[in-house]
Amino acid sequence: MSLFVERFILGDLATNCYVIHNGREALILDPALGSEELRRWIEDQNLTVRYIVNTHGHIDHIGGNAFFKEAFPGALLAVHDADLLYLVRPDLNLSQEFSQAFVSPLPDLTFQGEDAWIALGDENVEVLQTPGHTPGSVCLFLPEKRWLFSGDTLFFGSVGRTDLPGGSFRDLVESLGKIFERFSDDVQVFPGHGPLTDIGTERKTNAYYLMYVAQR
Repeated sequence: MSLFVERFILGDLATNCYVIHNGREALILDPALGSEELRRWIEDQNLTVRYIVNTHGHIDHIGGNAFFKEAFPGALLAVHDADLLYLVRPDLNLSQEFSQAFVSPLPDLTFQGEDAWIALGDENVEVLQTPGHTPGSVCLFLPEKRWLFSGDTLFFGSVGRTDLPGGSFRDLVESLGKIFERFSDDVQVFPGHGPLTDIGTERKTNAYYLMYVAQR
C-alpha cells in the first residue's frame, strides 16, 4: 500500500509536524502543540494513529504529546531513550524559556542504541540516532519512498543549534556524515523547520556538510 505525507506547520516556531500514513494507519511526527485542525483532519481521513514520534525532546516538537495521546489513546508515544528526560524536565525541553513549564506524558516506547525499526502497516520505518542537536535526536527513513524526516538535525542549507542543553557540535557533524554517507542524492528530506530539500542539494551546498568533508 502506498505511503502519503501531510505537513502541518504548528506553533510560534513554525514546526513542521508530519502525518505519515498509508490510507488506514498513521504516524504523527513532532506535534508542536495540540491542534484541533490536525485532529479533525485525521478523523476525516478515517486514520488510525499507531504512533506519535518525537525526533527530539524540545518543546516545539513535544508540546502536543498530551493532546494527541488523549485524542488517540491507542497511539504509542515514542522517543529515543537518550532524550527521555527532556519530556519531563522543563529546563531541558526549553518550555520554561518560552511560556510555561511543560511536562509530557511518559513514552510508551523508547528507541535504544543507534538504529531501530517500527512498522506502519506493511512498511518498515527506520529510526536512526543522529545526536548533536540533543543527545537523543533521531531521523526517520522510509525506504519505499526514499523519504528522510530529519527533525532538527538537518535543514535546508543549515543544521540545528548545538548551544542548547545536551547539544554537541562535534556529534552533530558526525551525524551529518552518517546521513550523507548512507543516503543517495535522490532522497527527499523533510526537516523539522523550513522548506523541504534533498540530499543532493545539501551535499553540494550545505556549509556544515562541507565542513565535515574538510575535517576528514
